[in-house]
Amino acid sequence: MKLTQIRFGVAACATFLVGVLFAAPVVSITPVPQSDRPDHWWQKRFAEKQELVKRGGSAVVFIGDSIVHGLEGSAVWREKFAAAPFHALNLGFSGDRTEHVLWRLDHGELDGYKAKVVVLMIGTNNIGHRSRADESPIDTIIGINEIIRKIRWKQPQAKIILHPIFPRGERPDDERRQRVDAVNEAVRQLADGQSVFLCDFNDVLLNADGTLSKDIMPDFLHPSDRGREIWARALLPMLNRLLSSKDADYPPAARATPRRLPEYVGRMTDRRRQTMSRKGETLDVVFLGDSITHGWEGNGREVFKKLCADYKILNLGHSGDRTEHLVWRFLNGEMEGYKTKLFMLMIGTNNGNDSAEDVAAGIKRIIEITQKTHPEAKMLLLPIFPRNSDAKNNHRIKNEKTNAIIKGYADGNKVIWCDFNDKFLEPGPDKVLPRSIMPDLLHPNHDGYLIWEAAVRPYFEKYCRGK
Repeated sequence: MKLTQIRFGVAACATFLVGVLFAAPVVSITPVPQSDRPDHWWQKRFAEKQELVKRGGSAVVFIGDSIVHGLEGSAVWREKFAAAPFHALNLGFSGDRTEHVLWRLDHGELDGYKAKVVVLMIGTNNIGHRSRADESPIDTIIGINEIIRKIRWKQPQAKIILHPIFPRGERPDDERRQRVDAVNEAVRQLADGQSVFLCDFNDVLLNADGTLSKDIMPDFLHPSDRGREIWARALLPMLNRLLSSKDADYPPAARATPRRLPEYVGRMTDRRRQTMSRKGETLDVVFLGDSITHGWEGNGREVFKKLCADYKILNLGHSGDRTEHLVWRFLNGEMEGYKTKLFMLMIGTNNGNDSAEDVAAGIKRIIEITQKTHPEAKMLLLPIFPRNSDAKNNHRIKNEKTNAIIKGYADGNKVIWCDFNDKFLEPGPDKVLPRSIMPDLLHPNHDGYLIWEAAVRPYFEKYCRGK
């Protein structure tokens, strides 16, 4: 190769690297203010709202653009949202796009207080202020998703009510309407029914032929008073439901939260069939937990067969569950239709984003629910099993902190502590978790379930057979 070719190659690589390092940012997720000038109305409104935030904020917060901003001056706002019991705070800013909301969130708009519900509707200006060539539906979608992510980070205890972008443009074939529809098709998928709830009444705003009425949206963008009344009728029942929930005072890990049904509706159906087929029967043991407990029917199936030959067992372990999912299941039917002598509980390893204290609070609530619904039963409480090979792993450390807390829930009578975690580990001070017991450093194999069975069988004998 000639020297000039080598030089050209180096130059080309350098140019490529510079392009990668200094690529143009995606504007919809790049936080910027509408204006940097302190005397600009936008900065003045932001400063005014920050003063309200410093006073403690509100249990209900609306975030958005001119559609939310415009709600603030209406009779609907004064009578339905600003008044008791909501005392809502309006953080709508006319003209805002997703990047402006992100800037506001980065500069303290949700700091210093704990909201119970955040109502979000944003994105119409991303479409209205830019052509499709400058901002695609994907850009708007990822901007909305980033706002949701940031709200959840800033206000983890809050429920988010997500509105799709309101329809705009008089006719369904309006180019902006079509872009809104494309964004909304994906945005609706951001609601998980757990922390993000969809409030979608767009069809009510439209005529039968898909056109927008001037009576509802005079400029085919902003709702009239009639449009705001429609909005309030759709939103108020959801606000009331979320705020009246007793779960609002619990941390997320202890708050009843359903999983998206497609993920495990098959197993839920099978468990209900088992329960109903044994209705009125007194079981010996009910297993409660996540995939590790579910795994008695997988890697542990041979060991499980031997246990089931000696005891009447119902396995309510569901792969992927966190503490809040058990709370939801147990408050919504899985504690019903049977009696049992003993529960065996091990849960919490999937709560990766929760603190040890919050995970422990979730476990405590599960124990309380079982004691209330099954006062006849005792609880065999297991620590979260070790995971990851290295004892210094952050997840392992957090699980151990959780275990230290929940150990205090055992009273030796109704709740019995059963800790055999060291049996899974290699001898020595390093507490190494071997793959010979947990091949993925999380789920026991057949040998792991043998260790589990040997540790708990004496308790089964004592509390189920009286031996």
